[in-house]
Amino acid sequence: MRRLPVFFTALILTTLLLAGCSIPFLGNIFGGADKTDDAGEMIGLDDIRGADGSIATGGGISGTGGGTGDAGGAYYDTDGVARSNSAGSGDAAGSVFASESGDGEDHYVDAEVGSGISDVMDSAGNDDTGPFGTGVLSAQGVSEAGYSEPRRPVTVYYQDEDGCLVPMTRWIQPQLGIARAAVSLAVDSPLTREETAYYGVYPVIPEGTRILGIDIRNGTAVIDFSRHLLSYGTAWSERNIVAAIVYTLTEFDTVDKVRILINGHQPGVLKYGTDLSGPLGREDVMINTEPALVPSGTRRGKLDVYFMKQANEGFAYAVPVSVAVDSAEADPAPGTLVRLLFETVPAGGIYTEIPEGACLRNSYVQNGTVFLDLSGEFLDYGGTEREEAILRQLAYTLRQCDGIRKIRIMVDGKNVDLPGGTYISSGLVIPATLNDVTDRG
Repeated sequence: MRRLPVFFTALILTTLLLAGCSIPFLGNIFGGADKTDDAGEMIGLDDIRGADGSIATGGGISGTGGGTGDAGGAYYDTDGVARSNSAGSGDAAGSVFASESGDGEDHYVDAEVGSGISDVMDSAGNDDTGPFGTGVLSAQGVSEAGYSEPRRPVTVYYQDEDGCLVPMTRWIQPQLGIARAAVSLAVDSPLTREETAYYGVYPVIPEGTRILGIDIRNGTAVIDFSRHLLSYGTAWSERNIVAAIVYTLTEFDTVDKVRILINGHQPGVLKYGTDLSGPLGREDVMINTEPALVPSGTRRGKLDVYFMKQANEGFAYAVPVSVAVDSAEADPAPGTLVRLLFETVPAGGIYTEIPEGACLRNSYVQNGTVFLDLSGEFLDYGGTEREEAILRQLAYTLRQCDGIRKIRIMVDGKNVDLPGGTYISSGLVIPATLNDVTDRG
């Protein structure tokens, strides 16, 4: 009889112990949730099941392709430009608009042309692809809400009523596909005309033109347009369209040449004689002068110098004008460019503010500063507006030289004060923008 109380006592103690403990590999037998603590107690399977009840594998931390990043997500590099973190991406070449396919093939993605900063995805989240399948810039579909960085400048080429091409700085949100955005800002539309008409300039690319795709690799940008690109009626319009596209894209450091396609096909020679059978660089295109292209197979080259053009009563702009030179002189050295600027007489409503008779006596470059020794005639002008125009001509012309950050001006070997009062003793800084008058609000 004494064994009975001992038996019941043992049964009660066992029940109490089982009610408060979790048994490894079985979980809590009374239905309580499994937990982990600092002692490293076993975690039950319920903690690693997905919403559909499936069990996660591989620790649940790897992204697509076994990486740890968010494949296809957007991030900001140290330069403040949005980039893509897509798995298997190709060599970005330091550019936000390089191909992300990584497979060595040309890929294109369709996009609505307008402001150039809208998503390329439709409301269902699908992208319209161009004639070559998957879109190289599919990561452009990242919502604009993800961009919080300050706007960045791009150079866009417009034309005035006389057909003179005018480079202008536009400020847009950092985004994937910044090159596409820059070109799209030159496409004619009611919105773009409204934005630019006040400044006396107008879009160059015909209305209705759509950018079907763009791929940039190994220094060449391949850009595919819809057939509306050919909706023009004069030889001058044809040359302006080609020059605007080539100059806008080659403003980016990663682009040296541009290949223009129409509906995925190489157009060859256009109706007014412009040859698009191969890629074009700035060295191949004449801007704001005849002919349209530098003749191939010759010993001729070209350089650009900046003159002034009055667009309307309120705005005058510095504009590039191509000057034909011998191929041996086609390297844009500071001395060569300044001599061309002083000696060339522009035409067609384009003018210079450089005083007549002024010439370059000597020039040299030291520690990123170009020193210009000019003749005394350089100071034969008056007024701050003219002085500003002269300095813009010099700065924009020398902006084409690599490594030049400042300009120091001397006259007859001596430091001088300019008649209009502009302070240049510490050097004239080379600007990062061209005709920066829009988007400043």
